[in-house]
Amino acid sequence: MKQIFYKGAGVALFKKASGGYSILLGKRANDPGNGKWSIFGGDSKSYEKTPFETAKREFKEESFMDLEAINGKLVGTCDFNFVFFKWTTFLYEVDESFPVPSRFSDEFSEFRFIPLDETQNYQLGFGVKREIGMFLKLAK
Repeated sequence: MKQIFYKGAGVALFKKASGGYSILLGKRANDPGNGKWSIFGGDSKSYEKTPFETAKREFKEESFMDLEAINGKLVGTCDFNFVFFKWTTFLYEVDESFPVPSRFSDEFSEFRFIPLDETQNYQLGFGVKREIGMFLKLAK
């Protein structure tokens, strides 16, 4: 039986524009991943029954926005299942008018939509490349 020491979940937001998709990433202001660009997310609390509950809470804590109130479409998930680590990212496509959050937690120093063809110019946090790949596969 697998024993999980870390369980978490997050949300990745993708926006389509004329030049292709962009992903909303935040620059981490502390560890883990200080200085790297990553999605909203974090560890599960004992009272949360599903990864989606964790993702909604983390999204609200980090962006001050309610995930269920955004004008977005859930495209699918990207799962990471390792012996001691389990993570689910919920992949959303948002309307091109979706704004960069003007408020965010102290875990980040800034947020921006980064065109997918420019992500190689950024230090990305764990899993972001895989999340992008999964989104592109599912969004077809």
